[in-house]
Amino acid sequence: MIRKFTILLPFLAVACATPELPGGFEDEQSWFDARVEAGAGAQGAPSVIPDKTPVMTAETISEATQAVLGAREALMHEERASRPGVADTEAYAQDARERANPPPPID
Repeated sequence: MIRKFTILLPFLAVACATPELPGGFEDEQSWFDARVEAGAGAQGAPSVIPDKTPVMTAETISEATQAVLGAREALMHEERASRPGVADTEAYAQDARERANPPPPID
């Protein structure tokens, strides 16, 4: 019972706090009916909603893709060039083993 009361209490509070429409619902409905009777219909509405997105052709998309891929390749090449080279495979393996060892436990 307490659970039901707890769940329904916010709904009751909102329902009691909701203000009445000025003039009541019937006045609002009569305004709508008057507009419909006066001929306010869909004849003034546009048949199509214009699209605001830019028009892109397949060629434009392809050029943009090539530019992004070219920038990626340049960045990857620059990163590879900045890495120190490893001349010895055994030295690389030893360095990898040292990095793979877990740190000592914290006491």
